[in-house]
Amino acid sequence: MQYKKGFTLIELMIVVVVIAIIAAIAIPSYAAYIQRKDLALAKQEALRIATELEKFKAKNFSYKGFDATYLYTGYVPSTGTLAIPVDGSDTKFTLTLLDLATKKPLSIQRGQDGNETADSSSVRGLNWVIRVERAKTGTTLKQPRNYDLLLTSEGVRCQTRTPDMVSTYTCGTTNNENW
Repeated sequence: MQYKKGFTLIELMIVVVVIAIIAAIAIPSYAAYIQRKDLALAKQEALRIATELEKFKAKNFSYKGFDATYLYTGYVPSTGTLAIPVDGSDTKFTLTLLDLATKKPLSIQRGQDGNETADSSSVRGLNWVIRVERAKTGTTLKQPRNYDLLLTSEGVRCQTRTPDMVSTYTCGTTNNENW
């Protein structure tokens, strides 16, 4: 008697269903892991800058004049912005460092005549705010399920999923969490 070797259609369908079930579980879990990793990186960079700000103030008695270009080549002192991740890969977050009172960059800006600009001279440098917002593609958030962050020298630390909430330098009273 001769036996044919191979798989039946039912056996193949069972294998396909098992693989589909595993993929349905694994893909969302992996996506959530990537978002948690990106958020942890954004928090790490915000806290690193906060630490450097405190070192700067200890030496200079003010936050005014702080420039993070010695830490990051991608830091733009004229706007106080930094793309995260800092390695140049696809931007997931945009960190913005500003004076808390005036909402202007802490770095000293000079005009063409070499004198400090009016915007820059209005900065006192007594407090700072770090705003970390999710990056967008056009008007669509790249990671809609992730958080925007707000950190200040006055001890405010909050994260929110409400789009554009931290752009007003508040986390509001609803839909936010401490971090």
